Amino acid sequence: MVNLESWFYKYNAWSYSKHRLFDLCKRNYYYRYIGTALKESANFDIHRLKILKNLNSKYALQGLLIHEIIENQISQHHLGREVNEEGAKKQFVQRIEKYREMSRETLIEYYNGESMDHQFFDKARAEGQDKISMFFGAIWPQFKELQYLRHEEFDKFKIQDVEVIVKIDYITKTKNETLVISDWKTGANKEEYESDLQIGTYVLWAMQYYNKSPQEIRSELVYLTTGMMPNYEFSNDQLEEIKKKIVEDFEKMNASYEIEDYPSNPETRKCLSCQFGTICPDSKLKEYLVGCKDGS
Repeated sequence: MVNLESWFYKYNAWSYSKHRLFDLCKRNYYYRYIGTALKESANFDIHRLKILKNLNSKYALQGLLIHEIIENQISQHHLGREVNEEGAKKQFVQRIEKYREMSRETLIEYYNGESMDHQFFDKARAEGQDKISMFFGAIWPQFKELQYLRHEEFDKFKIQDVEVIVKIDYITKTKNETLVISDWKTGANKEEYESDLQIGTYVLWAMQYYNKSPQEIRSELVYLTTGMMPNYEFSNDQLEEIKKKIVEDFEKMNASYEIEDYPSNPETRKCLSCQFGTICPDSKLKEYLVGCKDGS
């Protein structure tokens, strides 16, 4: 019988990031959210899981750093200080170079044995600065007339008995009291993500938190690569479907806490970017590394 720490039940909730990981690889999901909550295990080192879960993928690094820097700039703006594009770029470059220096200890792919690739960091450094310029030059001016409400705060709300966690990039309000939910995207337009599920969840939270109808909420994705800002509108029926999806998701995630009920989904590149590639018995990480050494 699985014996979990009491904090697991206290903090167990649905989130969009959990949803994505559960669909990507259920074994990864198990290691990250259930394995780290076990009181004991004969299958793996729980302490090591807790260390590995903090590694970041190099493919998420640029987005992670840009989000942090924009968050800091908006915080400064909210305190009455001027936003600083050059300061933001300088901070981004410093953070990128720190990750380059510490890549073996902080980034999944290099921790897992991938050869160091300075071209990757050079490209991330250049593209990241371009996106920061796009934010300050084309995107930020569009928010000047909007009233600031909050940004980058974790919030919880309930759908039936399911607790849901959200963290919204930026929330503002127009002069006619319309809420504006903005989510920064550092990837290409039309990413193959379920943006309607993510943004729809934000709308459901805002409806409860601000006591608003769907018609009083404007939601948008903000692409820092192109400056495009597509809007999303949700009917009551669509929002009910999102609620249903979240509840069904949560039930699947908690139907069992046995490791065999969380099958792996091994693929070479996916395993290379998995925090738990070095301990998962089904991982193709070793196969990939041997192939690299053989030149195949």
